[in-house]
Amino acid sequence: MASVTDFIFGGTAPESVKKYGKSATDTPAWYSDYTQGLIGKANAIAASPYVTYNQTRIAGLTPYQQYAFSQTPDAAMSYKPTLDSAIGMTQQAAQGSALSAASPYLSAASAKTPDVIGSYMNPYTDQVVNRIGELSKRQLSENVIPTIQSQFIGGGSFGGSRSGEALGKSMRDLQESTMAQQSQALERGYTQAGQQAQADQARMAQIGQLTGTLSNADFARQLQAGEQLGKQGALQQSLGLAGLGAIEGVGQQQQNQNQRSLDLAYNDFLAQRDYDRDQIAFLNNAIRGLQIPTRQYTETVGPADTYVPGALSQAAQLGATIYGVSKLK
Repeated sequence: MASVTDFIFGGTAPESVKKYGKSATDTPAWYSDYTQGLIGKANAIAASPYVTYNQTRIAGLTPYQQYAFSQTPDAAMSYKPTLDSAIGMTQQAAQGSALSAASPYLSAASAKTPDVIGSYMNPYTDQVVNRIGELSKRQLSENVIPTIQSQFIGGGSFGGSRSGEALGKSMRDLQESTMAQQSQALERGYTQAGQQAQADQARMAQIGQLTGTLSNADFARQLQAGEQLGKQGALQQSLGLAGLGAIEGVGQQQQNQNQRSLDLAYNDFLAQRDYDRDQIAFLNNAIRGLQIPTRQYTETVGPADTYVPGALSQAAQLGATIYGVSKLK
């Protein structure tokens, strides 16, 4: 039910209803323009096609490296011929025997003199004893017989008993003389042959001893030479590989320098490709720490919270205002 005041003043109380509204935070226009420009530029970059780098990325092997690589197998195996020679010498020295080398001479020196004296007597018998017999026969045929025949022929009694006896006696005397000379020659030859055989046997023993000594020395020399060859083979391999390592090291430095040039070119390509996106990232980071001024406002929709004066009330207020002004005059 309306009250008297409602009638007098024509006002009405607000109804009890819900109010609807919205609130928002406003940013400056320049900030909105700034961020929208970055987003637009980023979208354009994201839509661009992938850029391929068509230049060389990895530096190839240098000539020094290629040479070092190609020669390394030969250098690594360069010791083998020398080592094979060393092994051959060592095996030969190990298989050799000083006793075997001296054995023929020692065997000859150990023989009994009677067993070997015949080899010395045979030439002597042929050249001395038999020669005495031949000379005796020649003496008989050329001197004794002709002399006896001449004596008996000149006396006119050749062919008789006396000439036969004389011839037989001369032949017997010559034969006895010849046999005596031959016996003396044989005795003398046997003695000399024994002495010569013993001297040769002693010399053979010395030669055998010397041969054994020299063989031992030669075997020791072969072992030492084999050891030296083995060391030379190892040194040859070591020096060869060290030299190739130095060459490869120079080639590696050249390759590293070439790689730095390639890396620099690639980094320049990346810098050029990413320039726009780096600029966007820079501009984005530049405003992240700034305090951006904001403005908040709220809008609501609903009935008024107080009475609305009526027409009569408004006329009374106007009359009171005019009366007050008139009193001031």
